[in-house]
Amino acid sequence: MTYYFDSKELDTIFEFIWTVVISIISLIVVLIFAAIVRYAIDSSKTSKKLDVLIKEVHYLKTEIKKLQHHKQQDGSKHIIDEKV
Repeated sequence: MTYYFDSKELDTIFEFIWTVVISIISLIVVLIFAAIVRYAIDSSKTSKKLDVLIKEVHYLKTEIKKLQHHKQQDGSKHIIDEKV
């Protein structure tokens, strides 16, 4: 049994196929762009410097907390009030 498509059906089928093809190509382009951006971020030294900076800030926070704790035990003013 042979079925022949009329021109409207063929146009609809081709439009669907082109939509799928263009969608797949667009997805591939977006994934390639994301991979390039990700590689650029990973290979930059900025992320490594940011990690070091975060560690230093954490260390400074703990040191300030220790100093505040010692000052409060001594009955002294708050560390920020002393500096002002």
